[in-house]
Amino acid sequence: MKIQDWRDPAAYQALMQYDGAAWAWEFLRRNPDYQAEWRAFSRTWRELEAAYGSPPNRDFCAWKNDPRAWVRVSDDSAGDCRVDHDKVLIECAFGARWGFYKFPPDPGDAGAAREQRIAWREQAPPRRLLEPDAAIAPGPAQAALLFDLDLPLKPQLEQARRELAMEQRRRRREQGLPMRSLRALAPRLIDELRLLDAEAAGELAQAQAVLGGEAVLRSAHARRDGGYRELPGLPD
Repeated sequence: MKIQDWRDPAAYQALMQYDGAAWAWEFLRRNPDYQAEWRAFSRTWRELEAAYGSPPNRDFCAWKNDPRAWVRVSDDSAGDCRVDHDKVLIECAFGARWGFYKFPPDPGDAGAAREQRIAWREQAPPRRLLEPDAAIAPGPAQAALLFDLDLPLKPQLEQARRELAMEQRRRRREQGLPMRSLRALAPRLIDELRLLDAEAAGELAQAQAVLGGEAVLRSAHARRDGGYRELPGLPD
């Protein structure tokens, strides 16, 4: 993919208008593993089209029986695009690994998400059960509630929802708790993308002197390597 000139802040200003889906794609398409997998996938896809044609003249019956066109369900967690019950088409398996539906976009295609040619899978925040004697030390943006598992859960969950909503309002009012949003994150996201582009251009040291040190770079890597999945779920 073409590397953006990290030295030019104006080249990134259009991103301020992006929604979470488009922000997520900006990070994913800079992921070297995604880029390498897409190149391999693209070669295989071209070989399949050379053998069986492209729409509307594709011989799909022959296509789906070619071992290059699918992976076993046991080899991939994707449940979409199954053929013969135990096989998943490679384009669906590819997308599932990276958190989206639809055909895997070329990382050089900057407009894939904005033009709705990529659809992100819903990502629920991970939750874990704590043992009764576990030490709980929530941060300023977290809260811990106890539930009685020997009683019906529905009324407890409804009460928990009300209590959490009240606590959220209280912390915003009294403690100035910032709400995560794309608008608030956008300047940081731009700095992270500029660092990634500088790194790809072999100019990381110069960029870090301007945009931030190791902490910002670690955040950029974490978002590129998986953290992008939370961005489509953030409010504008």
